[in-house]
Amino acid sequence: MARKKRVRAIAEMARKVREYWARKNRPRDSERFALDYQTMTRPYSGKKLPLLAHRDIRNESRLFQFLNRLPLFGIGRLVTRKSWLLAYDQPCYWTVSKVKVDYTAQRRT
Repeated sequence: MARKKRVRAIAEMARKVREYWARKNRPRDSERFALDYQTMTRPYSGKKLPLLAHRDIRNESRLFQFLNRLPLFGIGRLVTRKSWLLAYDQPCYWTVSKVKVDYTAQRRT
């Protein structure tokens, strides 16, 4: 006969609380991908962007600034970067399928 599994309610609740805290304390995308434009580093991770990306980042607008003016935030549109058009022969693009807005992100001045 098989043994009956013991129910450990307190341990199960503690596991759920730890999972909730981990989810709640993880950084938002706006924090992870924020960029210091003077030093070209990401403040959260401290990683420096590649030198080839510096020129592109200074000349291009952010994707959301572009999609913000379109109906339904541009869902279904094809979006490309100027640097991709010059660098590659075949077309390189993103298709906007979903937009998730982070309203807690700080504005860039």
